[in-house]
Amino acid sequence: MQINEVCKQTGLTKKAIEYYQNKGLISPIIKENGYREFTDDNLEQLKMISLLRRLDLSTDEIREVMESKDKKSVLIMIKQEKQIQAKAKLARIELIEELIREEDMYKVQDRINLLEQQTTIKEKLMMAFPGYYGRYISIHFGQFLNEPIKTEEQNRMYGIIVDFLDNIESIQIPEELQPILDKANLDIEDEVLEKLNQNMQAVYDDFETYWKNNKDSIIEYAEFKKSREYQDSMMAQQMNLFRKFGETSGYYDIFIPAMRKLSPAYDKYYEKMLEANEKLIQKIPDIEKW
Repeated sequence: MQINEVCKQTGLTKKAIEYYQNKGLISPIIKENGYREFTDDNLEQLKMISLLRRLDLSTDEIREVMESKDKKSVLIMIKQEKQIQAKAKLARIELIEELIREEDMYKVQDRINLLEQQTTIKEKLMMAFPGYYGRYISIHFGQFLNEPIKTEEQNRMYGIIVDFLDNIESIQIPEELQPILDKANLDIEDEVLEKLNQNMQAVYDDFETYWKNNKDSIIEYAEFKKSREYQDSMMAQQMNLFRKFGETSGYYDIFIPAMRKLSPAYDKYYEKMLEANEKLIQKIPDIEKW
């Protein structure tokens, strides 16, 4: 297929297609006479690129989507980042209106300083770490980080967390486990996550009621974890992988203590979790080995 036909089918200009080619997003066949020949795959790629550009994704974001085996997961992360950006942009538009009305630069400057101070910790971390780490923070700690930094101590802990995440070596995920983890992350939408967190909070608030209602299934699961079937399973591999990573990376010694000081809400949650764990160990001592 020649470029004129590709332009017709995609709605892209020749210059745009050349730009995406130079950026390495597509690789048409270059013939001896210098003409480019586009395959059906190239055409589909360009249609996707065109759609993503119309959705206001940057070239780097498009590359991330195009190169990913799990495009939906990447798009979810991009969507969250853009939601944060859109909220901040709307607030700044309102301040432009203030500047038009007030004609006082210093008043507006004070307001934008206040606006930046009011950015939630979750938003700051997700902007600092687009991609996997931002998504991890959102899933596991997001509910505790919906307030801005208010104290110097919190600001110091925020710096420790950013430094830790920025310098930590990436966890090496075996190839056979990656699709499982990708699907798990993808399946956790905000509404589902909120419900899971509420359920966990209920467990920690009233452990005895939880134990009474779920005793049989908990004991059955504890027995399953002793079995050869579990030891040979992907689940066991995943748990061992993350346990070793946590023990050797400083996650428990640096990240978690800093997170507890950064977020009073998470600190309370963590204390309740420890109490519930102790009660569970009293019921099933073998759990302490896990």
